[in-house]
Amino acid sequence: MMKTLTTKSASLSRRGFLKNSAATGIGLMFVPAASVFGTPANSSLGLGVIGCGGRGTYDTGIFVQNTETRVTALHDLFDDRLASFKERFDKMGAEKGHSPIQATNIHRGARAYEKLLQSKDVDMVLITSPPYFHPEHLEAAVAAGKHVYLEKPVSSDVAGAQRVIKAGRAARGKLCIHVGFQKRYDTGYKTVIEKIHAGEIGDIVLGQTYYYTNDLDRREKEGLSNLENRLRNWVFDKALSGDIIVEQNIHILDIVNWAMKSHPIKATGTTGRGLRKEVAGVPGEYLCMDHFILTYTYPGDVHISFNSNQFKNKGYRQSGERFFGSLGVADTLQSGPAKIISNKDQGIVTYNGPVNLDQANINKMQAMVASIKSGNFDNQTEQGAETTLTTILGRTAAYSGKEVTWDQMMKSQQNWNLKLNLEGVGNSAVSMK
Repeated sequence: MMKTLTTKSASLSRRGFLKNSAATGIGLMFVPAASVFGTPANSSLGLGVIGCGGRGTYDTGIFVQNTETRVTALHDLFDDRLASFKERFDKMGAEKGHSPIQATNIHRGARAYEKLLQSKDVDMVLITSPPYFHPEHLEAAVAAGKHVYLEKPVSSDVAGAQRVIKAGRAARGKLCIHVGFQKRYDTGYKTVIEKIHAGEIGDIVLGQTYYYTNDLDRREKEGLSNLENRLRNWVFDKALSGDIIVEQNIHILDIVNWAMKSHPIKATGTTGRGLRKEVAGVPGEYLCMDHFILTYTYPGDVHISFNSNQFKNKGYRQSGERFFGSLGVADTLQSGPAKIISNKDQGIVTYNGPVNLDQANINKMQAMVASIKSGNFDNQTEQGAETTLTTILGRTAAYSGKEVTWDQMMKSQQNWNLKLNLEGVGNSAVSMK
């Protein structure tokens, strides 16, 4: 479980954060793949998918439908997911003239992703496994010389985030790595942030952010072991997912860091499980919370509030960010609109634009493929790690009920280290259809 951190006051600059992080993590040996470098500009990229669940299905669909990408290899712990994924994307690929996914490129088992990464059919890897495994999978992909789309969060603990930074630095200039923050590719959000940075609302003095949403579906099945149900219900497991603030609410706090051009200095807050009592397979001490109430302090003593929940409140879902400045207000709702009200224009709305996150996902994945084909490789690992650590800071403060500084969190070397025995997982004869 997580260490309880001390409350010694300290701060760490963005430069210091990146410098200290570079000294952590295991060594990486980078082996460029011939299929990656020199990829013809008019050819499609072979996509290997590590994690064939709901998010993997969604992301892969966007790549296949909107970019020059074909699915060539799969990895998961469960046969039923591999089978349904292959069926879906063989059909989608056939509509685009792609060959079916070969049986030799379908891999099941805890270490079988290594075989996927050895395939010459794979140019790019989509990592949508539970966040606990993201550092391990990213390190291996980089060492194999594969471009990577890494879903958020980059890890579920501090040590994992530092491993991701190190892997990203090993890939710099050699591979493209994107992290799944699609809001940064939405026209409305991008315009508002640009206007904030241009000074249209003056200096930010206060922020109000929130993520209220429905509870998530349970994935347990009768006849499976507790471990298999735990893995299928990973979004409810704080070590596997990072808890709701790290796994889901992270999108809001990424916008805050983007607007503030910084990570927070410290955080205070509280959390609890008001309605969530148990989930099959998830040990009680690892069960995710169902709400967080936090205050982050950014440089300049700027306070940003953050509230969230995952309740059984079907029909109600709202999330967004609001920044109060010395000259106006920026207001962005995840469902739209994104707007700026500036006192420079006597309180007139100076920008009011739509938000379309489905299109933002398309924009992002098209940008990644364009980056690969151009040879000017994007590398988003440090930004992804910084935002992930921002959520971990809030989580740590809420768990402890004490103020926690960025320095304290980084020095903690927090590492979940579950030591799960995954041998034999996925061999159940239970029908999952």
